[in-house]
Amino acid sequence: MTERLFEHDRRASMRRSVTGGVLKATLLAGLTLIFVYPVAMIVLGAFRDGLPSDNMPFTMGGLLAAFEAPETWHTLWNSIVLVVVCGTISVAGGGLFAWIAANTNVPGRKLLTPIMVINLFVPPLFHTLGWIMLGNAQNGLLNQFGRELGTHGPLINIQGWGGLILLTSLGYLPFAYLLLLGAFKNRDQSLDEAAAISGAGTVRTFFTITIPSVGPAITGAALLIAVLVFQSFDGPQLIGRQAGIYVFSTQIYHYVRDEAPAEYTKAFALSLVLILLVLLLFLAQRWMLRGRSFTTLTGKTSRRDPQELGPIRWVLSALIVVVVLLNFLLPLFAMVLGSLQPIFGVMSTGLTLDNYVTMLTDPQFSSSLALTAWLAVIGGFGSISIALLTTYVTARRRGFLRSYTSFAVWIPWALPGVVLGLAYMFAVLYLPAFRGLYGSAFLMTLVLVVATIPVSSRIAEGALAQLSPELEEAGRMSGASAGRVLVTIVLRLVIPSFLAGWFLSALFISGNLAVPMLLAPPGLEPVSLTAFQQFLTGEMSRGAALFMIILLAAFAVLALAAVSVKLGGRILGRRTDQLSGSFSRITH
Repeated sequence: MTERLFEHDRRASMRRSVTGGVLKATLLAGLTLIFVYPVAMIVLGAFRDGLPSDNMPFTMGGLLAAFEAPETWHTLWNSIVLVVVCGTISVAGGGLFAWIAANTNVPGRKLLTPIMVINLFVPPLFHTLGWIMLGNAQNGLLNQFGRELGTHGPLINIQGWGGLILLTSLGYLPFAYLLLLGAFKNRDQSLDEAAAISGAGTVRTFFTITIPSVGPAITGAALLIAVLVFQSFDGPQLIGRQAGIYVFSTQIYHYVRDEAPAEYTKAFALSLVLILLVLLLFLAQRWMLRGRSFTTLTGKTSRRDPQELGPIRWVLSALIVVVVLLNFLLPLFAMVLGSLQPIFGVMSTGLTLDNYVTMLTDPQFSSSLALTAWLAVIGGFGSISIALLTTYVTARRRGFLRSYTSFAVWIPWALPGVVLGLAYMFAVLYLPAFRGLYGSAFLMTLVLVVATIPVSSRIAEGALAQLSPELEEAGRMSGASAGRVLVTIVLRLVIPSFLAGWFLSALFISGNLAVPMLLAPPGLEPVSLTAFQQFLTGEMSRGAALFMIILLAAFAVLALAAVSVKLGGRILGRRTDQLSGSFSRITH
């Protein structure tokens, strides 16, 4: 019996070893094919003028010509200005509001987190189009109101540097707030009290004690916001191009779509510059934090009492109201009112639901809504699934597998949607076996999934950080394979976060404009592209109605998901407790 058991265990161990090796090889091959190989086409495209299917020779001429062109340096300068100004405003504003919510007695501070989360649920294109309806010089609602008051000329013109900076800063302020909120909540406020006892005022304490104590969080948020601003496409395309302001994403799109023949070499040259700048940002953050200590939590009890600010708290409350108006209520009002107008900006025609009826009954628009729903559901599921798998590998594995996975998943952070679309287009055209994917809905869906990985990864990281490795170790000690542990233990315990990530990823996919503009097949246009075309042709009311339908559907799904998660938590609560208890008995 002993020999037979030994032989059985040996064979089982060999099967697990072979299975593990196959799974690792499959994961590495998938990461290479999905993430690394398409981006390698950027380097290839910079030395080859034309599509891969054209069999053009390799040359340095196109790359040198791209850097000799004046528009390349204008684009670089515009992008850097936008990143520095908007990044500073977003991080400073997000940090201020995070400090208000976590450490002060400002009235209305408890509403900040729900408001910022709601802002994240609103697609950037919705926010941009709403402000165009408010502030375009011809028939913007605010300008119409100004003319009623007797002003000469437009009261506000959103289509310029001022509007682009305002909308970009407001758009990324919620990201900065949520990234910094935890740092401000976890810091020990006794440090501020010690500074006050030493004679420092509120302002001096804030800049000399509070801000330095959360230095890593601020630099991390600044890095992420800088990358996001580099990637931004909706605002620069709709607002910046009208004023002749080109940044990386819009200039690359211009080279590919507006030029005949397309100037692919210049597009890839700008893409390489963008990747280099993002790498420099990461290196700069590491250099700034090297050798510095930021410990603020110790074994002693930390104070959490709100800081008394005096009369200035009412000024900060007014600031909260202003940001809520600018970032959500005003563009929402413009969208709702515009969707109810037969002709946008013409008040005398009254209000009607005809635009909604048209959107829901016209075959073209109804097919756009149906396509967006499928893209959101399938793409959101694929995005959070890949994010959960790759995050699990980087959190629980060591060595080459962890490093390579981390590198591969980092790639979408560095590239705008336009660059990703261009890289994948070259990737499928370079290999004859994949050329059939060009111009297909599958390719567009795949790139949308990859473009949403950064958002999904943040949710997956937070979910896995709450799980103790003891549960997985207990499962492996009981004879379960790594795959079975992942499915039966990890996945079951992160289901609420998985559903939240699915919903948020689906929402980001439904509002993505950059990828469909480059890769959408003829006749398969999602809502973002359809609404954009409606605005370009002057049908702003129909575009607003289309977006309102998507927004209402998203919040209905959110409410349904919240109820489902709550009921599912009650049903699975006992089973989860029993599972945890059994693992606890095994490990002890």
